[in-house]
Amino acid sequence: MVVAVNKADSSPKLGVTGVYEGSSQPSPPFFVFLLYSSVEMGIPKFFRYISERYPLTSQLIQENKIPEFDNLYLDFNGIIHNCSHPNDEDAHFRMTEEQIFTSIFAYVDHLFAKIKPKKLFFMAVDGVAPRAKMNQQRSRRFRTAKEAKEVREKAERKGEKLPEEKAFDSNCITPGTPFMVRLSEQLRYFINKKITEDSNWRGVEVVLSGHEVPGEGEHKIMEYIRLSRAQPDYNPNVRHCLYGLDADLIMLGLLSHDPHFCLLREEVKFGPQRGKKSTSLESINFYLLHLSMMREYLDLEFHDIAASLPFGYSLERIIDDFILLAVFVGNDFLPNLPDLHIHENGLEKLFDVYKKVLPGLEGYINEGGVINPKRLQVVLDEMAQWERDIFEKEYADMNWYKGKQAKHVKELEQGRKRGKFVLTKPQRAMFDKVEAFIFENRKPAKQAKARLAFKNDFPARERAFITKLAQDLHLTLGWDEYDEDDVNLLTLRFPRAAEAEEVALGDEPPKQEGESAAEEENGKAGEDGEWEDVNDDEDDEDEESWAAIARILKKYAKAPVEDPDAEGTFDERHERSIKEKMDEWKRSYYREKLEISYDNPEELGNLVYRYVEGLQWVMHYYYSGVASWGWFYDYHYAPRISDLRGVDKMTFNFELGTPFRPFEQLMGVLPLASKDHIPQAYQDLMYDPNSPILDFYPLEFELDLNGKKQDWEAIVKIPFIDEKRLLKAMASREHRLTPGERERNSWGPSTKFSSNPIGETTVYPSSLPGFFPPIYRCTCLMEPFDLPTLDGLHLVPGLCDGVFLGAEALAGFPSLKTLPHTAMLGHHGVNVHGQESKNKSMVVSIQNPHEGEKTEAVAEKFIDSRVFIGWPFLQEGKVVAVSDSLFKYEKMNVVPGAKEKVIATPHAFQALGHWKSKAERIESVYSKRCGVLTGEVEVLLHVRPLKGLRREESGALVKDYEGLEKETEQAVQMTVSEVSSEDPRYLERDPPPIAEEFPEGSKVFFLGEHAYGVAAQVSGTAENSLSVILAFFPTERQEADRFKAIVDARKSSRYFPSYRAADMVGLSGRALGKITSSLMVITSDGVKTNLGLSLKFEAKALKVVDYSRKDGRTWEYSEKAIQLIREYKAAFPELFASLDRGGDAMAQAADIFAGDDPDGKVRDTKGWLKTKGVRDFEPVSLFCDHLSKETSNSQIKKAIVKGIPRRAVLKPTHAVYRLQNQQFALGDRVTMVQDSGGVPLSVKGVVIGLNAKSMDVIWDVPFISGGTLGDRCSQYRGSTVEFNTCLNLSHPQLVTSTNPNAPPPVRSQVPFKPKFGPHPPIQPAPGQEAASGFKPAPSSNGLQSNNQVKIMMNPNRGRGGGLAGWQNGHGGRGGRGGTDRQWERRWTSSA
Repeated sequence: MVVAVNKADSSPKLGVTGVYEGSSQPSPPFFVFLLYSSVEMGIPKFFRYISERYPLTSQLIQENKIPEFDNLYLDFNGIIHNCSHPNDEDAHFRMTEEQIFTSIFAYVDHLFAKIKPKKLFFMAVDGVAPRAKMNQQRSRRFRTAKEAKEVREKAERKGEKLPEEKAFDSNCITPGTPFMVRLSEQLRYFINKKITEDSNWRGVEVVLSGHEVPGEGEHKIMEYIRLSRAQPDYNPNVRHCLYGLDADLIMLGLLSHDPHFCLLREEVKFGPQRGKKSTSLESINFYLLHLSMMREYLDLEFHDIAASLPFGYSLERIIDDFILLAVFVGNDFLPNLPDLHIHENGLEKLFDVYKKVLPGLEGYINEGGVINPKRLQVVLDEMAQWERDIFEKEYADMNWYKGKQAKHVKELEQGRKRGKFVLTKPQRAMFDKVEAFIFENRKPAKQAKARLAFKNDFPARERAFITKLAQDLHLTLGWDEYDEDDVNLLTLRFPRAAEAEEVALGDEPPKQEGESAAEEENGKAGEDGEWEDVNDDEDDEDEESWAAIARILKKYAKAPVEDPDAEGTFDERHERSIKEKMDEWKRSYYREKLEISYDNPEELGNLVYRYVEGLQWVMHYYYSGVASWGWFYDYHYAPRISDLRGVDKMTFNFELGTPFRPFEQLMGVLPLASKDHIPQAYQDLMYDPNSPILDFYPLEFELDLNGKKQDWEAIVKIPFIDEKRLLKAMASREHRLTPGERERNSWGPSTKFSSNPIGETTVYPSSLPGFFPPIYRCTCLMEPFDLPTLDGLHLVPGLCDGVFLGAEALAGFPSLKTLPHTAMLGHHGVNVHGQESKNKSMVVSIQNPHEGEKTEAVAEKFIDSRVFIGWPFLQEGKVVAVSDSLFKYEKMNVVPGAKEKVIATPHAFQALGHWKSKAERIESVYSKRCGVLTGEVEVLLHVRPLKGLRREESGALVKDYEGLEKETEQAVQMTVSEVSSEDPRYLERDPPPIAEEFPEGSKVFFLGEHAYGVAAQVSGTAENSLSVILAFFPTERQEADRFKAIVDARKSSRYFPSYRAADMVGLSGRALGKITSSLMVITSDGVKTNLGLSLKFEAKALKVVDYSRKDGRTWEYSEKAIQLIREYKAAFPELFASLDRGGDAMAQAADIFAGDDPDGKVRDTKGWLKTKGVRDFEPVSLFCDHLSKETSNSQIKKAIVKGIPRRAVLKPTHAVYRLQNQQFALGDRVTMVQDSGGVPLSVKGVVIGLNAKSMDVIWDVPFISGGTLGDRCSQYRGSTVEFNTCLNLSHPQLVTSTNPNAPPPVRSQVPFKPKFGPHPPIQPAPGQEAASGFKPAPSSNGLQSNNQVKIMMNPNRGRGGGLAGWQNGHGGRGGRGGTDRQWERRWTSSA
């Protein structure tokens, strides 16, 4: 259970570049998302814990590799925070509201395009929350205001001039603020626009539950799911995808008990991140957290106890109990139990406790959201023992305890030293036995066989005593004897008896050389002491010996006896001592943390009751909705675990009540610093000395880490809101509210948006006149949305009937059960996000069903068959070969015309080691990254993955597999031959009737030669042909040629290798390398400043367009770069003089600049670099080709045309099937032919950048989700799109005859692989293909040729047959009259 991460907190957010002081214009939205930290059991702690323990739960979203989803839900507040204040640590950062809104729209559109829901798109913004959540909201907002003030004051102390505009206050992201009202208006406009213009949006029901609808966003979503599941027509296999940043969502998804449920989230980066990150939406990696996999892992975690349960094992009930246990590590409503933290394996300890106690219970603890208090008490009692262990290990003074153990022994020793001799009761009893033993065996004749035995189980104190007693009486002490029952004995003997035993055993020690008999006898006499036995004067000696013994016995007999066990046994005293110490420990905790008395039963009882009551409130909230709007936990800390007693006797009654109104919540959660978001009528209540609630708004407060590690995890110790006092103070001023404020202070319904089924249109007004255009032909309908109702129905606990689980799950939803396996929990060192786990993981061992099969038999079975690879995230592929360590098996034609046979070809010598390396890598990757033991890899399948469907010229859709370059090897035991559910997106289909495929009025693009790419509309169909209406500008071809000329005429510059460039600027090669990279200098206040030009980035394989590039292993610099270096050197010679001094460590400002103010010179240098535009340079990949800002800012004429007829037209939905192999070059004119996504349909643009799988395009018109492509175009006009979304107008490649009887043209089947010039010797980034290309020969003087840059042309331009049926000889209207303006509105209302 987690605390929500992105709801008015200050944790790092999604970046949206805004306005910085000194910039000429605000930059449009672009994004970067890197999560470093979160709160409570939140991100990334819980996500990392799950990833380590259950490694296969997360899947990186890749093309064609995620499931199809019915419903997409957005927990919206995280998006608002990410897009509005991405850089809270920068006091200079500013954004306009227009930028915030367009960033939000672009991000929502991006998420929608990733998932493409089929039925429902539900956006839930936080409304007024229950009081239980408002405590946390209040804490976060107070901390946010405090941190913003500290950032601002820090900048001012440094003398920095801050922008005049106020920084964005993220606390305005609270229900009822003017900002949230404006955002709701913008979201309504955005949804209307998308449903009107985007075909993917038109087919789904869109719901917006805004800030005016009470309830947290994620719980409004869960309420919809919960109520939908109760309906009789509910599909038990609905595929849910929920976007959000709270780990709490994992719990909510699990308790839905719908297995086809995924969480969508951005990539989490653990640890500090270095360097500048990519700032495009396309660069963000997204992950799906598959709850179907987590369910199976939980089953593996707990299934071992099934046999020991006295009741039936149920995974659904285990999941319910898991959700309850997770509350103990903290969530949005209750603090974590003391010393129970995720990063200290708190959840694992809870699991261990649960596994131990569950078999002794009569059933499960969480009964559908109702806690069984008797069973919970058993769990808490076991946890209390764990708390005691923590105390003894970390808090108890072990030296004190050991001192207690040795106290009496020490007293005895000290008493002897002072003449005081005392015995304990056990010691006196031992002495009495020894004394009797001596008197019974006084005569020497008896002593030889006499023995006194004790059971050797004495504590240390008594062992020390018996040793001392034996020494005083000169008795022989033995410790290693055993009786017939094998019980260890302590024995006492007279010296004579010990000697006799040694002689009998032959153990008499040998005489040393030269030792006389007399010496030997004297030695024995000395050893025996008082127990001498001599013949002479026997009676006199005997009396003297016994007198000595009697004196010793008398001394012991007279010693006083003390009883250390008078107060109980040692164990009892130990227990009492521990309790005393623990009580003192608890007193300190309750006194310092909660300011209550541990010795006051009423105070402690109230705390314990409120906490357990909170557990029940949370379970009600999760499983059935709000039990009480007004309940909250009115303490900052939880009770000690061992004090959670009497739970089994507690009962709870919650009064539902009503939620706060928006202004009441604002006054309850906002600090004084955010008063501008509150109506003027209430503001003085926050600061007026006479305010009756002034104490609710402290300016200073304590932050207590309480065992956490990060500042944002600290407990904010501010007073709780007294509801009665707050409402009374506000009621006296309510009459001052304006009509608009009264409306803002009310609740409202959710809204449903859908496409008008009869096609009627309206004009939707602009939500930001002058910025957003009106929607002239809006086809969206809006109506209030009501949640499903129960009406006598009941919520469904557990699974719904008819659900598919495990290997039977729907396509795209992974399962461990698709392969035979076993699993065991243990330490495996799984590598999670680049770091090796130190915690336990569930390790899965695959059972190889092909073990022992001959490779040839495997080849016969699999070659030319389809298999599913990438287990457990299955993807279809086709097997083309099989190999083992010696041979590769392929099907070949041995005899022309005969059936193909499997032929084995031996590996070349060098390929033997290569095959082994591949097999070992497969085994290693599964083991270290997935926690999967594949067993030895002996056979590999060579598989070509399914790329998608390809549309034939006839209109049929057939499967299209990757080529040789994408062929992959898979261990045979890790492939799946058959699946239960086929993915409907990749089923082959026969050509549909023309009238069905192209209904009248549908939009298409004409592919005829003389009006190629023109937008058209179907006007009618026949059996084998169709008619279209098209409109275009006759000058379109000339315009495309003009764009090409612009690119060809872009400024050309000579490039010089680094050694030549160094000579030209008078620097050493080392100095040139340092100044053209990042050069960090530390000022006296510890601030690091980059004084380097940042023209090259070796490790990241980045260059700066028009300044640097890499030829093989050598960096090259342009004339422009060399001129910049010369100017820099002339302006700051001291800096350049220092470049060859010292090592590579960061330099101090004083070591570079002489004089009294080296820090000032650093600032001057930084300012000079800014004036030269150095900090605006955008590094791009060495594997990309880009036009510079200067070239791509050329004025492009706007041209919007429309267009036409089965082969000769392109339907927008067919683009993904037909445009897979188009070629592009810089400067190509393109048109958008995909009717979904951010770029409006049929808008034209110019290619200014080529990447491995996409291209950068400047479009003729601005649009909501547009960017600047790194300031290479004006606002909202640039975007990065995939190759198959556009038609290349400059180089037509799908030209088709308009004659239905003409043969279909031959299309290129070669995939487009952009070539970007000299191939650098650096591996490309993940997901990018290596670039290769022509390397120009050096000129005779050793410098690069000064020829103009050649733009790669497409050699495969095709031409079709003649064009028939043109209107007025032009095929459509070419003027710019009213008809064309109507077309413009119809096709691109965003223009």
